[in-house]
Amino acid sequence: MKLHRPTMLARLREPEQWDVCIIGGGATGLGIALEAAASGLRTALIEGRDFASGTSSRSTKLVHGGVRYLEQGKMSLVSEALKERDRMMANAAGHIDDYGFIIPVKRRWAQFYYGMGLRLYDLLAGSHRWGRTEWISRKEVTRRLPHLAEAGFIGAWRYRDGRFNDAELALGLARTAVQQGATLVNHCRAEAFAKKNGRITGVQAQDTLTGEAFTLSAKVVINACGPYSDALCRLDDPAHESQLRPSQGIHLVFDADILKGGDALLIPKTDDGRVLFAVPWLGKVLVGTTDTPVDHLDPEPKALEEEIAFVLDHANRFLGLQLRREDIRSVFAGLRPLIQGRRDNTAKLSRSHEVDASASGLVNVRGGKWTTYRKMAEDTVGFLRKHCGLEFNPADTTNLALKMGDTSPRGMHPADTKELATAVQKAVEEEMCITIEDFLARRYRTLFLDAKAAQQAAPDVAQLLADFQGKDDQWKAAAVESFTELANHYLPNHTH
Repeated sequence: MKLHRPTMLARLREPEQWDVCIIGGGATGLGIALEAAASGLRTALIEGRDFASGTSSRSTKLVHGGVRYLEQGKMSLVSEALKERDRMMANAAGHIDDYGFIIPVKRRWAQFYYGMGLRLYDLLAGSHRWGRTEWISRKEVTRRLPHLAEAGFIGAWRYRDGRFNDAELALGLARTAVQQGATLVNHCRAEAFAKKNGRITGVQAQDTLTGEAFTLSAKVVINACGPYSDALCRLDDPAHESQLRPSQGIHLVFDADILKGGDALLIPKTDDGRVLFAVPWLGKVLVGTTDTPVDHLDPEPKALEEEIAFVLDHANRFLGLQLRREDIRSVFAGLRPLIQGRRDNTAKLSRSHEVDASASGLVNVRGGKWTTYRKMAEDTVGFLRKHCGLEFNPADTTNLALKMGDTSPRGMHPADTKELATAVQKAVEEEMCITIEDFLARRYRTLFLDAKAAQQAAPDVAQLLADFQGKDDQWKAAAVESFTELANHYLPNHTH
C-alpha cells in the first residue's frame, strides 16, 4: 500500500464531511485512524510535521508490559500492556523482536526481590508469556558480560520483552489505515477550529509546504497531539487548564561493541527513580533514559548537559564501562505525555491513557505508550460511538495484520549511490517523504544512529529529493543548511 501525498491531498480537498478528523500523526493518531477507518468511518488525519516526528520516533524502542510499574502496584496496566505486546508481535510479524533482557543484581535480597517481581510479570502475561524468567549465575554473567562481573554483580535475572523500530511501525500503521480507507497527510498543520453555536464543526488547516489553506468539515475532531494536546486544547478554549505534566528523556547511542552477549540490560534503580536500559538496536546500542520535567515544549527537544552526564555516569557505574563523550554517536531527546498527577516526580506519573471531550465537542486522547496504541485507539473509537452520536459497528482490530514495508531493518542509509537513489525515490513516491529529516531520521534511522554520518549524507540526499520532487538549487541549499543545524543537536558537543 503506497502513501502518495498528492493523492492524499486531493482527497483532503474534496468538499465532503468527514466522520472523524484526527489531529496528530504519531502512534496515537495513526492507531485511531486505523481503528476508525476499519470501523467504516470516513477518516482524515493531518500531521503538522512528519508521521512519528515527535515522541513516537524517540522511544526506547521497547514493546513491553512495563516491569517498573509492578513496584507501583499497577497490575492492570501491566497486564493490559502484556496482552497488547503479544498482539503487536502477531500483527507486525517479523518487525517485533522477542528479546532477552538482563537485570544484574549485587545482593541476595535483590535477587529475591526482583525474582519475585519478574515471576509476577510472567504470571500476569499468562498465555501471552514469551518465555520463563531464569536466573543466570555469576559464572554465566562473566562469560556473557565480563564487565558486569568485574563491577561486583553476583548474577542476573533474564526475562523476555519486545524490541522494535518505532518510526517503521508508525509507517506500517499509516499504510494499513490508508488501505482501510483513511486519508492521511503529513506536513499539514491545524491552525484553528471551525465552530457553529460553540460546537466544533471542523478544522482550518494549512499545507506547510505550499501555504495552501483549506477547511476540513468533520462530525468529530480528535486531539491526538501527545505532549502538545494541551496546546491544541487552548486553540479551542484559551482558558484550558493543563492536563499533562510532560517530561523529557534522552538516549545516548554507542557502537555495538560496548555490549556483548546478545541481550539488553536493565538497571532497575537510578538516582532519579527511573530504570536505565542498554538496548542493542540496528547495529548500535541505545542507553537511556532520563526523566527531566519540562515547562517549555520544543518541537525538537534538546538534550541537556546534565542529562548526558547522568546517563554516562550511570552506564559506567552500573555496567562496568568506561564510556566517554567522544564515544557517543548520537543523542536524541523525546517528550512524554504524562497525565497530570499530584506528585512532582514525573518518573512516577501514569503511562495509562484517558479519553474525554471538551464542551465544544473536541475529543482528547491523553497519555499512553507505544505498546498500548491499539487499545488506546479501540477505547477512543468506543468513546465516539457512545458519546459523540456516531452510528457504526466497531471493527475488531485485535488480529488485524499491519502492512509493513521492506522486511530488512532500515537503520543506516544505503552507502551505494544507486541504492540510495532507489531508496529516496521509494520514500518520496510511496512513503510521503518530503525533507532530508524525513528520510534520514525516520525512513532510515541514520540521524538517530550516527549524527555525523547523517550530516555527511545530507547533500546527496538533498540532491535526490530535489530531483524527485522538482526542486531547485536554492531549495537544496536551504534544506542542507536546515538539516545540518538540526543534526548538530544530536551531537554531544551541542547540548544545552
